[in-house]
Amino acid sequence: MKDLALAALTGNGVALPVVVFLLVGGAVFAIATRLSRHADAIADATGLGRVWIGTLLLAGATSLPELTTDVSAAAMGAIDIGVGDLMGSTLANMLILALLDLVFARRQILQRAAVDHALAATLAIVLTSIAAIAIAADGLGRIGPVGLETILIVAVYFFGMRAVYSAAQVARPAPTEQLEFGESSKTLLRGGVRGMALAALGLLLTAPMLVVAAEAIAIEAGLSQSFIGTTLVGVTTSFPEIAASIAAVRMGAPDLAVGNIFGSNAFNMCVLFAMDVVYTDGPVLAVASQSHVASAQIAVLAMALGMMAILARSQRRVALVRVESVLIVVSVAGAVWLLA
Repeated sequence: MKDLALAALTGNGVALPVVVFLLVGGAVFAIATRLSRHADAIADATGLGRVWIGTLLLAGATSLPELTTDVSAAAMGAIDIGVGDLMGSTLANMLILALLDLVFARRQILQRAAVDHALAATLAIVLTSIAAIAIAADGLGRIGPVGLETILIVAVYFFGMRAVYSAAQVARPAPTEQLEFGESSKTLLRGGVRGMALAALGLLLTAPMLVVAAEAIAIEAGLSQSFIGTTLVGVTTSFPEIAASIAAVRMGAPDLAVGNIFGSNAFNMCVLFAMDVVYTDGPVLAVASQSHVASAQIAVLAMALGMMAILARSQRRVALVRVESVLIVVSVAGAVWLLA
């Protein structure tokens, strides 16, 4: 199916894939916006809080494009596109967060975000670092076709998410903040779960076509696989995070947006395990291009800057927070320049 769609979009210039990219991108943006609203309803109905729901539930839903795209890439042997997409998506996510902090400067998104996000940021940094070390070392060992490093990543992810959950429970809010007159928590929860499931299904159906259109644009432009994966496909699969985060900030739920970004970055690294399972010629990080080490290192730097901005909570440090956001933008631009 993908090959047929790619064939239909290539061979006639860049105009057709660009039009398809814009149309499907608009649909993905609209669907992901609904995801944020339903996630916020679930957070309120359950009392689990926006930090936890954003880091786990919303992040998992908006990361579905990465999961489907990169597992398909691994199955076809296009490891560099898959790994590049994951690193590129992490960079794109941090760019989203920095731009939101700069565009909505008066809301001071990073400064006012819950300190609990530092745990999720640390988790994402650790997981990305493990992946970078494994790529640099051509793998850390294997169990059958699966690399030890991806097994370690999944184990650390679950341990880390448990720590995030425990921290979120300390400041667990009352679960009726958004209830309208005559509405029960059960009704709000049911509507939120149903709406989020439908929106996630919509992403699964539309996001793959967005990636195909992006690949068609790259083919027509004659770009390399590493560059395609880290930049074009990476940004494309981050469309849901962009839409969901913007929607969350606009409706006054910055913790949902920040949790979505760092949670998605952590989940992205777990996708490497799924890629390992379907790629039968050995661990994916053992054969991935060394160029991904640089993008992973810059991703770690960008996340560290984001975490520093969250922890710098003093009012006199507002300017510093904005500087960190600018540095994140510069870091991502540097990654694109290195790969070009």
